[in-house]
Amino acid sequence: MRAQNLAISVPTTMAGICDKNCEYCVSRMTGYMKSNRKLMHRNLPKVKELAHVGQVTSVLLTGKGEPTMNRTDLNWLMEEFNHLPLELQTNGLRLSKDLTYLVDLAYCGLNTLAVSIDSLKMFNEYETMFRKSKELGLINRVTLNITNKIPDDIPFDNLTAICISSGVDQLMLRNVVIPSNVSTDTKEAQWIEKNVDPLLYFRLQQELRDRCKKEGMLLRRLNFGSTVYDYHGVSVTYSDYCVQDDNDGEDIRSLIFMEDGHCYTSWNSKASILF
Repeated sequence: MRAQNLAISVPTTMAGICDKNCEYCVSRMTGYMKSNRKLMHRNLPKVKELAHVGQVTSVLLTGKGEPTMNRTDLNWLMEEFNHLPLELQTNGLRLSKDLTYLVDLAYCGLNTLAVSIDSLKMFNEYETMFRKSKELGLINRVTLNITNKIPDDIPFDNLTAICISSGVDQLMLRNVVIPSNVSTDTKEAQWIEKNVDPLLYFRLQQELRDRCKKEGMLLRRLNFGSTVYDYHGVSVTYSDYCVQDDNDGEDIRSLIFMEDGHCYTSWNSKASILF
């Protein structure tokens, strides 16, 4: 079994702790689990070996909550895997308010600062953080969650122009959807049904493809179906879902080291456990 990356769920001090209350929160829809730091430490050597055998080429530090709220375990996990490219997936709130924290993460081995946002004003709010990140030699990636908070008439070109002006190197457009095997009765699922127009996402995705074919350059095709382009110096791509539901064949997107100490291949299936 091969995997594109190893995703690590940084333990939370309590289930779902986060400093941002996203109405479409995937973690609340897919559920939480009890952290088991002792088992994480015990299984860490096996995770490292599995990642090596699976030809993992990068590590994503993420979580069911906001990973930067657990600085101790975040630093521990970064130190254990800093021989590989490290990406931190975060909402950015804490780091934007404490740039010394960002400096510490850079010196722990961080390579990519991946920030998830859902409004265009956040590009401006985070610009100082993005500039500091570039000064530290990091890559800035923004995942833009496409909901009704995004103007429905905005051209794709405007998004890339905003990236250039705010110091963002990479942009991913993300379709906000209800994951498979999740009840549509949850308030998050109901919010998505009322506040997400998938036509906006697919219109922007099509514009991205059309513009990049004319003025961009194909960089690579990802094994989960997306394509990455260079468009006017910005790396642009898209994702049709918020969380990987399943895998097809032996090549999977992520090995997932959960905070319960076990390793899985799916975020929302306990049956996908490997050990």
